[in-house]
Amino acid sequence: MKLGFPRPATVIASAALFVALSGGAWAAGIVPLAKHAYTADTATNSKKLGGKSLAQLQSTLRGARGPAGATGQAGPAGATGPAGPTGPQGAKGDTGATGAKGDAGSRGPQGDVGAGLKIIGSLANSGALPATGATGDAYLITGDLWVWDGSVWKNAGPVQGPQGPIGPVGATGATGPAGPTGPTGAAGTAAVTVHTQAYTIAASGEQIVTAACGTGQKAVGGGFDSNGIVFNLDMKATAADDGWLFVLENPDSASASGNVYAYCLG
Repeated sequence: MKLGFPRPATVIASAALFVALSGGAWAAGIVPLAKHAYTADTATNSKKLGGKSLAQLQSTLRGARGPAGATGQAGPAGATGPAGPTGPQGAKGDTGATGAKGDAGSRGPQGDVGAGLKIIGSLANSGALPATGATGDAYLITGDLWVWDGSVWKNAGPVQGPQGPIGPVGATGATGPAGPTGPTGAAGTAAVTVHTQAYTIAASGEQIVTAACGTGQKAVGGGFDSNGIVFNLDMKATAADDGWLFVLENPDSASASGNVYAYCLG
């Protein structure tokens, strides 16, 4: 059951009536107080709620915070901003892998034909050779031919030219007195003859050439000549001693030709 309570104005008015009936000094002051209480009880809400109407008070009142709403959709992308300042240079990277081998270049033009041998003279030993020379310059040193190949002096081996022709018979001198008969001499040796074999060696080539002796003769030596730069790599008598063998090399870019000689006894 809901209980009701008297209004404050009613309580004050009852108290004022009681005081007025009892008389005294309190009666004069209580009557205005009762009137003010009644006025306050019958006044509008604007006089009792801080000068605000009910609608104004309702607009300022807030309830408990509600739950958070769902996240909305993302907005459109903004415009691209200006480029930032250049950063510091990074560290040097590792060396990359070696690439594939390139194609071979085209062959160059053929060089000029080299000069032939030029025998300048004879020297006592190889220490007397000049520091440099022109390609093809040559010196005879104790029977060997030393040739300048463009960078060093090379020993081309022993060189001996062919036997020269027999000179003409000299004039008969005056008849001298007959001398005493001399002692009988030792048996003489067989005559030495020279046998020749021509050759041609291709450019940058090598060839074995043999000059053969006559029937019944034995080879005792040999030599060769050339119209180009030809080196003697080896020379020796044949296995039957019936000729002289040469191993010749042509380092030039052109072919070379000449003769080899066998000095034969018998």
